[in-house]
Amino acid sequence: MKNKLYICVAALLLSAPGCDVLEVEPVSDILSANFYKNADDAEAALMNVYDYMQQPVKDNIIVIPGAMADEFRVTRGGNFTRHENFAPTPVQGNVGDMWRALYFGIQAANDVIENVPNISDPALDADQVLGEAYFLRGMAFFYLTRLYGKIPLPTTASKSPNQDFNLSRSELPVVYEQIIGDLLQAEERLSATSTNRARASKGAARALLAKVYLFRNEPGDYQLALTETEEVMADNQYSLVPGENYASLFKVGEQNTAETIFEISYRPNRSVESHSIENETVPFIGNSPRVLPEQKLIDLFNENPQDLRLPISLGEYNDIVYTRKYELNEDLTVSDRGSQTNNVIILRLADVILMRAEALNELERTSEAIEYLNMIRARAGLDPTTATSQAEVRLAIENERYLELAFEGHRWFDLVRTGRAMDLVPQLTSPDRVLWPVPARDIDLNPNLLPQNPSY
Repeated sequence: MKNKLYICVAALLLSAPGCDVLEVEPVSDILSANFYKNADDAEAALMNVYDYMQQPVKDNIIVIPGAMADEFRVTRGGNFTRHENFAPTPVQGNVGDMWRALYFGIQAANDVIENVPNISDPALDADQVLGEAYFLRGMAFFYLTRLYGKIPLPTTASKSPNQDFNLSRSELPVVYEQIIGDLLQAEERLSATSTNRARASKGAARALLAKVYLFRNEPGDYQLALTETEEVMADNQYSLVPGENYASLFKVGEQNTAETIFEISYRPNRSVESHSIENETVPFIGNSPRVLPEQKLIDLFNENPQDLRLPISLGEYNDIVYTRKYELNEDLTVSDRGSQTNNVIILRLADVILMRAEALNELERTSEAIEYLNMIRARAGLDPTTATSQAEVRLAIENERYLELAFEGHRWFDLVRTGRAMDLVPQLTSPDRVLWPVPARDIDLNPNLLPQNPSY
């Protein structure tokens, strides 16, 4: 708790989630880093970082990017509608909440990275703790830059409440250098084996690195991404779940499947550690979902009724087609759904296999790419692809990712990194609107965040 309170003090002028001013300890005790005494303290501080990463996932990583892409259509909700129409504002609540939640997580990670090396305790696995902190910081920076573009890069623990309020936004090459550096540190330090997929592992660092390289897309990055995907696929602790068990990836109580590489964990009976994705997506009795699947995606699924993913990805209730991936109870006549504690998958093997196929295809090794594309299709009960040319295979991989990873927070970022967003999303009429605005409140606190993103 001291660590969380420390972050609250460091962000004194902001509204940190989970902070209770009645519990704040003397500032001198917090800022002196006296909290870090032993392995248990290091673990508690690390859990604080994970806690901060729960908040952004609830809407801003899964639902809203899906509405910006061609996955979800918005049925109600001001913020959701503004994002669907690419008209968010700098004073919009979720625009600022996402920025601040991720920076609270980054500052918590900085605190761990700076203080854990000073702990002298034989029970402490410092490399594992530090590796997880580097992974989470790199992931937070990656989400931030994909949403806001150029961003500040605080990498040291705060020594005063306003230390980070004068940082300027770094150029994108510098941002990616920091992200990749963090993930390489994580890859080096983290354990190769993972029994808890809600904790960062070497495989998670490799999978996220592959995604970062594909998004950065500089010369040589396809080969770097390919290398990371090869490492993940060579690790026999990961395997695709059989097609008939596809539903197990998303059910409460069936986390830690062999396919999952990293997921965000939520706990029962803890309102601040559950999420609301079912409320946003499922039309159970008494609930009106805020988003429903786009007809385009429904039609693509229906082209192959035998697709084993279809009945898990889409359902129908009272003539409403909805996504089932975050459904807690198949009986939609039950209105008391309880806390939404199904873990949210961030990285899984199917994603890695399709990234490998993409990298191979862009490296003009198309016949090899087809092999991995067909691996995913076969698991879904589909025939091999008929695509043969590089351009055909590129489109086939794009569509396979659309189906396989539907509603999991990947589609929008895929369209942005491949330059396809303007082609496939009619509401997007200006490339400037790919990015969110920098929150006005944070610019007021730190004018060095100017200039604002274009068109805002």
